[in-house]
Amino acid sequence: MKLSFILILFFFLSWVDGQKCNCLKKTELKNLISCQPTQFQNGARIYWEYDCNTSWITFQKGNIKKKIFELEKEFIELTGRLGYRSWTEYKTSFLIENSLVSGCCQPAEYILYNKNTGKKITSLGTIISINDKKDHPYIITLIQNNKLLYTNLNNNKSCTIKVPQDKIKSTLKNTNELYPENLFENAGIKNEVLTIRLRYKESNNTAWKIKTITLNTKIGSK
Repeated sequence: MKLSFILILFFFLSWVDGQKCNCLKKTELKNLISCQPTQFQNGARIYWEYDCNTSWITFQKGNIKKKIFELEKEFIELTGRLGYRSWTEYKTSFLIENSLVSGCCQPAEYILYNKNTGKKITSLGTIISINDKKDHPYIITLIQNNKLLYTNLNNNKSCTIKVPQDKIKSTLKNTNELYPENLFENAGIKNEVLTIRLRYKESNNTAWKIKTITLNTKIGSK
């Protein structure tokens, strides 16, 4: 009798807390949208839901349940390709990859969320480089087209350094490069000093040049 009661309670709670993942008018959405939840180490879950009018991402932890992203009806077939695409868990946060276009090849934007509350911490800008090593995960992004932002993904502390905007502008003008993010390369950290190279051209007829940018992440982090 006790076992039966537990099973009934389990199925009742599952029904109450059930995900909305169905649209009878568009059954093909089942093949496009995966509603499989991701469970974080702190017990929080994040997952897609959808109906015939919209698709959205839900964050859930204990009594907290909130929608953190939504695609309107006309974009529902682009779920997973436009807007929030994927997420990665870290110590106290999770990182969202946000695609600004559905196709190739504009650099994605990244957004940091608190994994205990589901609240947005900050928008990090567009991706330059990311390091997922467990002992020191970090991301380097471009903000306002004139600053590199370094963010430690274990403690969410960040610092910025200005980049030579004139070199970026002249390069985009005199080459086939469309995005300034593609001009940065070989990012790495040694003894808490970030080093990254900027490729640039001063004119159409000059050769490519390299400027090395450094940032002391220990001093600059806040």
